[in-house]
Amino acid sequence: MASELDAMAVAVPVASAVVAEMAKGGWATLRGALARFFRRDGEPTVERQLELLDTAERTLAEAAEEDRDEVRGRLERRLVVQLAAYLDRYPNMSEELAALLPTAQDGPLDGEGRSLTAQNNTYSQIVQAFGDVSAGSGGINYGVPPRDPRA
Repeated sequence: MASELDAMAVAVPVASAVVAEMAKGGWATLRGALARFFRRDGEPTVERQLELLDTAERTLAEAAEEDRDEVRGRLERRLVVQLAAYLDRYPNMSEELAALLPTAQDGPLDGEGRSLTAQNNTYSQIVQAFGDVSAGSGGINYGVPPRDPRA
């Protein structure tokens, strides 16, 4: 049971990162890294794994805007199962798979290379920070004029 949990602990954030890259058009770069990862099963299996992922990327790219979140969720869940099954078969590959993540997932980020993303946030206000956020004495203005204190 512990190895299954370990596989899931690696597969979930990697699947999320892969789907995020697909959504923002970075699949071509990540594809080569995944091909090297899947090479353990030999050429026919690598090609089949990549074929499935290419199809998934096209499906995501072609999805209507209102369906994108649902398609992303389905793709992410399927990829978690695919990666976890692979790690179950090759447990020593978890470090190599975790290395595909763009940033470390367990611990604070330090130094250069920091990045934050906000996706699918039409008509919403996003505040992102690598530390404490202070709105100051005036607070955060959500696009609404300040309230007249005399009213």
